[in-house]
Amino acid sequence: MHAQVDLKRMRYIVEVARAEAITTAAETLGLTQPALTRSINEVENTLETRLFHRLPRGVQLTDAGKRFVERARLILGDVDDLVSDIRAGNNVPTGRIRLGAVPAGYLNFAIPALKKLAGAHPGIKIEVVSGTPQALCPKLLHGELNAIIGSSSYLNRWKELKVTTLMPMQFACMVRRNHPLAKIPKPRETDMLSYPMIMPASVEAVYSDIAQRYLHHGLSPLQPQYVTDDFDLASALVKSTDAFYPVHFPDAGVGNLFDDFVLLKGIVQMPDHYISLGTSSLYPKSEAVKLFETHLLEGFERAKVRNAR
Repeated sequence: MHAQVDLKRMRYIVEVARAEAITTAAETLGLTQPALTRSINEVENTLETRLFHRLPRGVQLTDAGKRFVERARLILGDVDDLVSDIRAGNNVPTGRIRLGAVPAGYLNFAIPALKKLAGAHPGIKIEVVSGTPQALCPKLLHGELNAIIGSSSYLNRWKELKVTTLMPMQFACMVRRNHPLAKIPKPRETDMLSYPMIMPASVEAVYSDIAQRYLHHGLSPLQPQYVTDDFDLASALVKSTDAFYPVHFPDAGVGNLFDDFVLLKGIVQMPDHYISLGTSSLYPKSEAVKLFETHLLEGFERAKVRNAR
C-alpha cells in the first residue's frame, strides 16, 4: 500500500527543493539521509511520478516537482497560518499576506500601509514579490497571492479580478537635461520613439501600452535597449545616454524625485493609468488582507485630502 502524502512528507519535499540536496535537507530536518530518501521515494511512488532529478551533486526539481512544491508551499503556509491564528486567539490578528507588485515600482505606494500593518500587528507575516502581469495575475486567481498593487491598465485586462482604483497617474518620458528633445518646443511622438528606451523588467515589452504606439506609427516592434526594475540604474542610464525611461507618477506631483531630469509630458499618447489594488473574487479575504486594504485606502484618502488643499 502506498504511503499517503501527509503534511510531514510535504514539508520534506519542500525542504529538499530549497536545499537542492538530500543530505543538507536531512541535516536541517533532523533526519538521516536514508530516512529522508525513503520518504521522497514513498511520495513519488504514491504520485506515480518523479519529483526530483538525481544529479551527481544534489537534486533538481522535475516539472512535476515544481508544480508540487509550488502548491505545497501554499498549503503549508495556510496550515501554519491556521495554527498560529488558533493559538493566538481571536483578539490578536495573525496570518499572512502575499502581495504582488505590477510593475515593481508600484510597490512604493504600498510601503506606508505595509509599515503600519507590521507595526500594529507583528503576528502577521508579509511576503512581497514583483513580476509581470502575465506571471502574477494567474497566481492571484489561483490563490497563491492575496492581492496585487499595480497599474489599472494592466490589471483591468484580467476580467476575473476585482480592481479598486486608488489614485490617477501621469505619464512622462524621463530624459537627461541636455537631451536633444529637451531643446525642442514640441517634439513629435515619433521623435521620442526614435530614441533608445529603458523598460521595466516587470512589464513584458510586447504587452506594454507603449508598444502599441510603435505599432500605431508603423515602426518596428518595441525592442528596449535596457531592461531593469532598479530606478537608480535606470536613472544612471538616462544620465549617461540618449535613452528615455517611461515613468508614471501620482497626479498630484512628483516633489523633487526627478529634479535631475527633464520629464517630457504629453508626447507619447498613453491610456489612463491609476494606482490600483487587484484582488480575486474567487477567494475570501483573510483578516490580514482586510487590515492591509484598510490601511492602504486610508492612506490614499489622506493623500487626496492633502492634494485638494
